[in-house]
Amino acid sequence: MDVVSSRLRATLALALCQLPLVWLIALRYLPFMDMPHDGWGILYLVLTWVGHFGLLVLLGWGLLLLPALVLPSRWLWPLAALLATLGISALLVDTVVYAQYRFHVNYFMVSLFLNDKNGEIFSFSAETWFVVVGVAVALLLAQGWLARRLIMAGRARRLPVGKVSAVLLLTVVASHLLHIVADARYMRSVTQQTGIYPLLFPATAKDFMADHGWLDPRAARGERADVGAREADELEWPRHPLQCSPQSSPNIMLVMIDSWRSDEYDARTTPNIHSALEEGGRRYTRHYSGGNSTRTGVMSLFYGLTGNYNAYINSTQTPPLLVTELQRQGYALGIFAAASLDSVGFDRTVFSSVSPLRMGTPGDTPHERDERMTDDWLAWMDQHERTEQDRPWFGMLFYDAPHGYSVPKDAEMPFQPSADGMNYLELGPETDPEPLSNLHRNAVHYDDRLIKRVIDDLKSRGEWDNTVLIVTADHGQSFNDFHKNYWGHNSHFAAPQTHVPMILHGPGISPGVEEGMTSHLDVAPMLMRHALGCTNPLSDYAQGDDLLREGLDHPWVVASSYLDYGIIEPDRITVVDGTGQWKILDRQLTPLENADFSPAVFEALQQFRQFYEQ
Repeated sequence: MDVVSSRLRATLALALCQLPLVWLIALRYLPFMDMPHDGWGILYLVLTWVGHFGLLVLLGWGLLLLPALVLPSRWLWPLAALLATLGISALLVDTVVYAQYRFHVNYFMVSLFLNDKNGEIFSFSAETWFVVVGVAVALLLAQGWLARRLIMAGRARRLPVGKVSAVLLLTVVASHLLHIVADARYMRSVTQQTGIYPLLFPATAKDFMADHGWLDPRAARGERADVGAREADELEWPRHPLQCSPQSSPNIMLVMIDSWRSDEYDARTTPNIHSALEEGGRRYTRHYSGGNSTRTGVMSLFYGLTGNYNAYINSTQTPPLLVTELQRQGYALGIFAAASLDSVGFDRTVFSSVSPLRMGTPGDTPHERDERMTDDWLAWMDQHERTEQDRPWFGMLFYDAPHGYSVPKDAEMPFQPSADGMNYLELGPETDPEPLSNLHRNAVHYDDRLIKRVIDDLKSRGEWDNTVLIVTADHGQSFNDFHKNYWGHNSHFAAPQTHVPMILHGPGISPGVEEGMTSHLDVAPMLMRHALGCTNPLSDYAQGDDLLREGLDHPWVVASSYLDYGIIEPDRITVVDGTGQWKILDRQLTPLENADFSPAVFEALQQFRQFYEQ
């Protein structure tokens, strides 16, 4: 009988019959994953392979629920066959796209395909199109035959569709539970698999487990700290082994101020940095972070890679070549951050090869932690001078007071009126930004006084002229600059959140002001070449250029957030979000109507795939 229950059961049976073909097609993702060799990794692979693709099939069946309720079987089976064909075809296309670009099909990719008139990104021969059309027709005929037998002929009555669906859902739950444990315990064989699966959002609960005393993150990391030293197995990075023979080994000092805007560097806001660096340093006036968030901004600076590599680097716990080369050359590492490094994943990315690693700094407020961090750094320098005086060092100081809008009550606060604190819940389009902006600027001013102690200490030890000093920020901060109700960061790619200070000082760095467009992606190549003596072509290991190259002026740069990325040009910003939706904006975030993709978009897409194995 043609009743609703039988139609629902038949369409579910049709969906489940797709599973063998789905699992077979999905094998095309495996070459782009480092295959696990331990029991937990193999178990996760099996559970996720069965469960996740099973879940996608069940979600596809959801598209047939409403038609199955209202359409008779004679109209339902052609629709079901068509949807099944489209679903299988989409998976096939996704495997091809992933093989080329290491991200899955989205709306942006479809738009690029439709706008790629000259075949710059996608180029298919007539033979390829013939094969594609032939496969699609054959698939549609096969799906039509199967759908008619199951839906019209009622052949699904005896199939255990309920039991199979229950097993698939239990497998999904087991997969996510295993990932929760693996993520908390830094089990690379598990976490490195997640990127290959389309629409997979693996569950994590490391903070929850630590808060309840079920996990000691530092102990868990210490047990597996050696995993960070390995190279990325599925990246051609570096393309050739590094050839590094430094003529000298200068110290390297990286000072970052969290959320420091480019327009907050001047003689009044940062008088001490300005006085020490303005004449003898090299300042970049159009410098952009590689991200509008801490995670991607710092990642771009250390790796010289765009943010689309961040998920792979995080899941595989792959350290930057800059850090591993510093270690290979015997640098002492003094890594100091006011905020917690593991809260943004730097314990498993930027510093995954560093053990032991200082995770953060004690203190009740950001400004207290900044002061304590500065004291601890000076103590570390004392110890280094006593015990390892002839050994070069790399130091990082990551200040946090502006990010937390935190200033001591007795601190000098030259910018008024200044708010007492920041409450994001109270912000709106009518909020006066001046008191909040002044509070943020006062926090930068406070950190400037702490950084003066660091600079004075380098001078007093005779290290000033032998230290490559980099002073910059991870990203900027918005204060409703364009009257579009944007506050904070990680929300757009315009100048307030991506344009940051960049000042260099040290041996081999000629003073001056550079006005070309530069990027955080240019920092690691500069250090690798000039401080660590690496002679490889920059394209062997970085997507950026040499920050010290005379006349450096990028026609466009890329900045990323956790899910989105923006291609920043002098007159526009092309934004692509995590779902593949895209928009083209001017530099004040106003949409540009009827704007076409610029050549920069196609060039950026080619750059994204630079180090993925083809």
